[in-house]
Amino acid sequence: MSILDIHDVSVWYERDNVILEQVDLHLEKGAVYGLLGVNGAGKTTLINTLTGVNRNFSGRFTLCGIEAEAGMPQKTSDQLKTHRYFAADYPLLFTEITAKDYVSFAHSLYQKDFSEQQFASLAEAFHFSKYINRRISELSLGNRQKIVLMTGLLLRAPLFILDEPLVGLDVESIEVFYQKMREYCEAGGTILFSSHLLDVVQRFCDYAAILHNKQIQKVIPIGEETDLRREFFEVIGHE
Repeated sequence: MSILDIHDVSVWYERDNVILEQVDLHLEKGAVYGLLGVNGAGKTTLINTLTGVNRNFSGRFTLCGIEAEAGMPQKTSDQLKTHRYFAADYPLLFTEITAKDYVSFAHSLYQKDFSEQQFASLAEAFHFSKYINRRISELSLGNRQKIVLMTGLLLRAPLFILDEPLVGLDVESIEVFYQKMREYCEAGGTILFSSHLLDVVQRFCDYAAILHNKQIQKVIPIGEETDLRREFFEVIGHE
């Protein structure tokens, strides 16, 4: 079952500065997709378009049956917000409230009930329990990023979008997140995971979508025998 269809999307910042050109991509429910590309390929630009940060685009995308295009009504934009959750490479949070208050507030925005028990259980898995009632301003970058990731895992929006989200996390927390990410998909969620790290995508994703020369050039199913490095450099033409 399709969760996201991107059709003919082009993005530009100036008339002669086209970043993405006629991008097409199809995401199925319950899978982890790695969005791969070299630095500057346009991964963040595509994600910013899907998350509503960038509204200067042509073409369209459909998320959970809701069609989005430039100039869409505010009502449509509001509908899209509750069907996706975005974790950026740097955690942008209200810093003068506690971690628990932030997660609770996010649930209210998504019109979902906040379960303190589920939050406490997830916080324990991330070794975050002692920080639950701390002000975010007192927390390290890694712990702030844990708040962002835990919020997304608890909200269970149909599409969880991540843009290089592991900044500041220790190895154990990364492993916990990948385990929870897999559980998220097994429950019916879909994840779009932007990265330039081939080994990360190889290990944790079901598919790799390679963005190069302003377009998605290839979507590769990932299995035990997949040589993603070879596939990637065959597409971009060098190593």
